Amino acid sequence: MAKRDPNKTARNKMVESIKSQRRAFQSKVFTELAQFEGGRYCDEASLNAFIGSKAAEYIDLKDAVIKTPMEYKSRWLTGLKRHAEEAQAQGTGPRHIRMLELTTGNYPNFKKYMSLFLEGSFLKHYEEHYKEKPKVEESEFWFGQNNDEFGFLVTPRFKAGQWENDKSEIRHFARPYWTISHLLETGLCYMGEDRRRTFSTVDDFLQFLRDLLRRTGSPHQLAIADKYIDYVTKHSDQLSVPVLIPELRYDPHKKKHEHRLDFLIVNPWSLEKYGFELSPWSTHGALEGANQKMADYNRQAKANFEGEMRKHKKYWRKFGVTYVIYTDEDLVNIDSVWEEIRGHLEIAKEPEPLELALLGELE
Repeated sequence: MAKRDPNKTARNKMVESIKSQRRAFQSKVFTELAQFEGGRYCDEASLNAFIGSKAAEYIDLKDAVIKTPMEYKSRWLTGLKRHAEEAQAQGTGPRHIRMLELTTGNYPNFKKYMSLFLEGSFLKHYEEHYKEKPKVEESEFWFGQNNDEFGFLVTPRFKAGQWENDKSEIRHFARPYWTISHLLETGLCYMGEDRRRTFSTVDDFLQFLRDLLRRTGSPHQLAIADKYIDYVTKHSDQLSVPVLIPELRYDPHKKKHEHRLDFLIVNPWSLEKYGFELSPWSTHGALEGANQKMADYNRQAKANFEGEMRKHKKYWRKFGVTYVIYTDEDLVNIDSVWEEIRGHLEIAKEPEPLELALLGELE
């Protein structure tokens, strides 16, 4: 049986306590609001809806990272003030104006109720608020070779003949993003087909990864894959390990791929992206033709180099990927290359959450 998270237990108790506190003086709030809007908000459901329904307008819930109830309230009030001022200037949005009037007027019980409501709302959705959320345009990665493409998404749904994320649900996704637990939850999407490659166990995924990289014909990539598989197999918390995404495609929807990045790791908490390119001369720089003049060799070498640099710059501009490029000199010691890659797997630590269990002891 899984051990209960004491912070989650404490948070649930706090949410229930806040609800009880609100209800204890709810009648006083209704008395204050009896002459406001003809008593329109004088029942619990309509009052809570009045306060809570505008959170997504006042706060950018899709992207905002909010650590404390005080920060949540501040952002909410900032959004309210902005919307109310815009409504007054444009003669629209009376609901925002009414809320600002209640917030700044002589309604002490309503203000106390609203403060408690916002605190409870923050705690109820704490896990959504305190972690980084990927932006919509950074919520899917496609990888693999031509005719062998797989999509790794957050909230995948098949629509109009292709896969996309359900944008409204990205922030609600409960697993740490881009980890093995994420992959087991969503599976991988087949491009252009309404079907997924699912994995029932971690070993099932690891076998899939090795089979995929065998088909690339790169002994260096396969060696790194084997070391990753061994690392995951021995890990005490396999589900928390970030996925080593292979063969990341720059423009997956082109019939012929433009570029592929050998490996990508995304930190599940900071969402920083680390790219690893295994770049032996034989496949990335070697010149063709044994009888060319030196000037021709130099021109071709320059073209190869410029092509590689265009690739890296494009990945940076599109995905914000920080690159490490390993050349022949590095690849002689594949163990050393793996140690650097492994370091980026091990810094993927969850940020310290609020210590709600101990905070509860102080109340």
